Amino acid sequence: ANICANLVLKRIKQATATSLWWFKTYNQALPKKDDLNIVTDWDGNAVAVIKTTQIDLVPFHKVTEVFAQTEGEGDGSLAYWRKVHKAFYTREMKNSSDSFNEEMLIVCERFETLYP
Repeated sequence: ANICANLVLKRIKQATATSLWWFKTYNQALPKKDDLNIVTDWDGNAVAVIKTTQIDLVPFHKVTEVFAQTEGEGDGSLAYWRKVHKAFYTREMKNSSDSFNEEMLIVCERFETLYP
């Protein structure tokens, strides 16, 4: 959480990718354009305000290099993005009857940092 919050503060991280599976499993509404959110560190301290600028539902295997770079984690490559997100989604679904697959939909959310 602290690493991602710091990347948002530096305006390096301007996107996030949550599995559609997570939204459905936890009965959460999908983000919408112009949503405002508070980014917190691990301890729950507010560090930034972000505004959603775009939402796309994309199969995992069709996430682009540009999106991976916009997410801003690791070395910014699509290879890195795929490796860490596949591992994350696999762990996320571990205790369910579902499992990771390359066709699963990812909620690709782009945002801008409004504050600070």
